[in-house]
Amino acid sequence: MNSNKKLLSLAIISALTLSGAAFASSDTMEVHDADPRNTAWRGGIASDDSGEVKLVAGGGFNNLYGNGEYQTQTMVIGEYFTQSENFRVRLANFDERWGGVYIDVNNTEAADFYTAGYMLPLTATNDKTLFFPSVNYSYIDIDTKEIAKQMSNPLSAEGYSSGTGQLESLQSVSSGMVKDALGGDDAHMASVNLYALHPWNDTFYTAFQAFGGSSYGGVEVEMVDLMVLQGIRTQVGEGVFNIYFEGKYTNLQVNDVEMGDKDYLRGEETKFSVGFDWRF
Repeated sequence: MNSNKKLLSLAIISALTLSGAAFASSDTMEVHDADPRNTAWRGGIASDDSGEVKLVAGGGFNNLYGNGEYQTQTMVIGEYFTQSENFRVRLANFDERWGGVYIDVNNTEAADFYTAGYMLPLTATNDKTLFFPSVNYSYIDIDTKEIAKQMSNPLSAEGYSSGTGQLESLQSVSSGMVKDALGGDDAHMASVNLYALHPWNDTFYTAFQAFGGSSYGGVEVEMVDLMVLQGIRTQVGEGVFNIYFEGKYTNLQVNDVEMGDKDYLRGEETKFSVGFDWRF
């Protein structure tokens, strides 16, 4: 049950984490390009080693409230994946008095994800490294009809396996069978995430993200996601141009699965991406 479970697994991971190459540059508060509080308008494109192309656009505003007595940043960013036609929209608001809150809506082939989180920006004692720990809640609405359709397609189901071994008869898979196997068609998940940013100088920077989550209701899901991003920034005219290279490792396990000899499904993937980001 590997290839279609992988579809669900990777969708869950991508939905629950804030991207390492997040927002853009501010006019009021000096923040790095890879700082999630960054509000300047941007456009970008990225591609991973499987050929999936991602288009990114967004931006925001500083000090929409408070009469300038304290710093706030409010932004929105959208992503569109040209092969899968999935999309993602994130809204975030940071306030220097208490931190940041965000909402993340992600539509994928296998499931829709609705995430809310709280993030606390912290500066290390070296005055350079930034940490953004967050706690999150996600509601995962699993599309059992789409998963059943994928499993019933002999081409898309090729190589589909699990801890139970290879499945032999996929043509008769129904939405109800998928729901019964998973133990439901939704999940409530709690997760923690740590995003760190270290600018080496004005040109080079490194970002790191570590994510872990587990569901406490619905489908039993556990996951770990690790990301390392190396960025290069340069001034082009009045704007800033970023080139970044990203490596990502994902491990997801679904427990209490009623299928075959074992009661779990596990998938993992390592992915590499290159992206370009224009901030203006």
